[in-house]
Amino acid sequence: TSPTCNGSTVTGIGIQKAGQIFMGGLSRKVTSWSHARARVATLQAAKQLFSGSTECNAVKAAWNAINVPAQSGEPTC
Repeated sequence: TSPTCNGSTVTGIGIQKAGQIFMGGLSRKVTSWSHARARVATLQAAKQLFSGSTECNAVKAAWNAINVPAQSGEPTC
């Protein structure tokens, strides 16, 4: 395991699913990238790929663990 900023434990979802979500996030049209925008884009991708799922919640937990806070307009899982 790797350390997190908030001391939480984040359960992995596997390299295949993580890759799908990350690439799905990168394929979104974003004017300029920031950690906050990457959070929103990857949550949107996770929700689209794995709607209402453990995977979406894991992505949210991962961003929280590295102190990238919730953003306005981000999807709920």
